[in-house]
Amino acid sequence: MISEDMATDHVNGNGTEEPMDTTAAATRSEHFQALLDAGLSQKVAEKLDDLYVAGLVAHSDLDERALEALKEFNEDGALQVLVQFKESDLSHVQNKSAFLCGVMKTYRQREKQGTKVSPVTKGPDETKIKELLERTNYTLDVTTGQRKYGGPPPESVYSGPQPTVGTEIFVGKIPRDLFEDELVPLFEKAGPIWDLRLMMDPLSSLNRGYAFVTFCAKESAQEAVKLCNNYEIRPGKHIGVCISVANNRLFVGSIPKSKTKEQIVEEFLKVTEGLSDVILYQQPDDKKKNRGFCFLEYEDHKTAAQARRRLMSGKVKVWGNLVTVEWADPIEDPDPEVMAKVS
Repeated sequence: MISEDMATDHVNGNGTEEPMDTTAAATRSEHFQALLDAGLSQKVAEKLDDLYVAGLVAHSDLDERALEALKEFNEDGALQVLVQFKESDLSHVQNKSAFLCGVMKTYRQREKQGTKVSPVTKGPDETKIKELLERTNYTLDVTTGQRKYGGPPPESVYSGPQPTVGTEIFVGKIPRDLFEDELVPLFEKAGPIWDLRLMMDPLSSLNRGYAFVTFCAKESAQEAVKLCNNYEIRPGKHIGVCISVANNRLFVGSIPKSKTKEQIVEEFLKVTEGLSDVILYQQPDDKKKNRGFCFLEYEDHKTAAQARRRLMSGKVKVWGNLVTVEWADPIEDPDPEVMAKVS
C-alpha cells in the first residue's frame, strides 16, 4: 500500500521521498474536516481532499450517497477506488458523484471476479475530442457506462421536438479504442445528429464495441444505414449499422372504461416517470367509454422498462386497482380496425 501511495504522490506532484507528504497539512481544503466528520478514515479523507485541492472534483460535487458508499469499503479498497477515480478522465463528467459511485461498483465487480484492479487504459485523444466539440458546439457527458454526445443538439442545428421511433440506429463491430472524433464525422454525413451514445466498458476506458445514434429525422437514420453499413472505418474493420427498434411502449389492461385520455395521463404520471403519450381506443358503440386498455408511450426504453417493473411489482395501484402490463409493439401505432376487434 505504501508503494501505491508513493506512486500517487508522484502523480500529484507532492514529492516522492516520503509516502506521507509533510506539506499535506498545509494544503488541506476547507472541506477536509467535513470529510473526517462524515466518518472517513484519516488516509481516505486525505486522499479525497487531495482531489479537491487539485481541482479535479469539488466537495459540492459529491453527495451524501457517494460518501456513504465510500465508507463501506475497507481503507485499502477506498484508497484504490480514489486512485481509479483520479486516473479517470473527468473532463466531460457532468455528475461526478454518480461517476464515483460507478467506479466503486466497478471495483466491487473486479473483486468478485478476482480481477486485479489495474490502472485505467488509454482513453480517447482529448485534443481531438475538444476540436470536435468546438467545431459542432455539441455537449459531451461521460458516465462509467456510456459517453453521450449531444441530446439535445445545439439549437442552431435543430430546435424541434425530441425524435421519435425510427430515428435511432444501432452501430456494431466498433473497434474498442475508437471514439466520437471518428464516429461523428462519419454519421453526420447522413444528417443532423440528435445524440450519439457510445457504450463503455466500466472495467476499462475502452468502448463495448457498439453505439446508438439518434438523428433528428427518420430520413437521416435511413440514409445512415445506406452510407455506413459495412463501412470500413479502419483498415480491415467494418462496422454494422441498422435501424434500432428499442421498445418504449407498454400495453396496459384493466383500465376503468369511464376514464378519459387526460385522466389516464394524470394517473400514470403519478406512479411512473418519462410518460410522453397515451394511446387510447374508444368503444365502437359508446364513444364516451374506452375499451379497458391503453398503450403508454415513454421517452425511451429505459424509462419504459422502469415503468413496467413498477407497475408489475404488485405494490403500485392505479385508481385503487392493480393493472396488467405487457410490452407492446414499438414499431408502428396499432391499426384502429384491428383494435376495434380486441375485447
